[in-house]
Amino acid sequence: MALDRYDREIDYLRISVTDRCNLRCLYCNPGVHASGFAESRMLTAEEIVRVARLACEFGVRKIRLTGGEPLLRPELLPVVRSIKALGVRDLSLTTNGILLEELAAPLKAAGLDRVNVSLDSLRADRFAEITGGGRLDQVLAGIGEAQRVGLQPVKINMVPIRGVNDDEIPAFAKLSLEGGPEPYHVRFIELMPSKGRVGWKRRHGLPTQEVIDRVSTLGPLVKLPFRGKGPSRNYRLEGAQGILGFISAMSHSFCYCCNRLRIDATGRLKPCLFSKTRIDIASPMRRGAADEEVLRLLALAVESKPEGNYLVDPETASLPSMSRIGG
Repeated sequence: MALDRYDREIDYLRISVTDRCNLRCLYCNPGVHASGFAESRMLTAEEIVRVARLACEFGVRKIRLTGGEPLLRPELLPVVRSIKALGVRDLSLTTNGILLEELAAPLKAAGLDRVNVSLDSLRADRFAEITGGGRLDQVLAGIGEAQRVGLQPVKINMVPIRGVNDDEIPAFAKLSLEGGPEPYHVRFIELMPSKGRVGWKRRHGLPTQEVIDRVSTLGPLVKLPFRGKGPSRNYRLEGAQGILGFISAMSHSFCYCCNRLRIDATGRLKPCLFSKTRIDIASPMRRGAADEEVLRLLALAVESKPEGNYLVDPETASLPSMSRIGG
């Protein structure tokens, strides 16, 4: 068990396997022509699996693969297979869903447990506008295939943006009533400051309470017990099987229960999404560092975790690029 200075158990690692993406979402990618990391800087498949192995030795029990868009990584299937073989209890992946229809069954066969799909509109024209030309039909087909092959529960992540897609909040909440024997789970994520193609302003985001109020127009919400880890506070619409999660990074800090580390596609550990601290583990590995040295760097990352993200003034803060760290 790895405990940080504030007695938080760190058992969750998010690994960005690429910074490439086939969409250009307005709040995520820093520019239409943004260049990615040089290929030589990216962690190899073998290095990703080594980091995952050592993280498991360190106490990590939950791993999420992110991007960019992780389904663009050519070696993704063997990476998933190798990480699952380590005995990871919960191996998941966040995707935009564009390539999911083709890859859902192979991913399930490789050992992936479940997927989160980022989806910010159920209107084809609006979806294309938000994503820089993406096709909604491809994402919906991918979600259906993930459900069919058993990558469950399928979680749909929506970021409500005022004046852009906030009128669709009830429609997304209704998805928790659908999905067959294993219903869809929907998570509403407050817009967080990041390097995007539009300048971030607090007024663009909707606080969780406002989202809850809008969902409540559909019927009573039943609050579910909090398990003590993770950022989501969960509810159910009365009569629904699917869960509605609300992630309130801006209006209600959940730093006190943070259990995660992040590593970007070049092998830099981040103790906190909004921390300026980055610990390079790729360079030591490439210089022949023994496992003990990499474990020491993992311990340093845990020791460096701040008590909170201190988003006092996001307008002037040093903002992360979500496309490179996976959120």
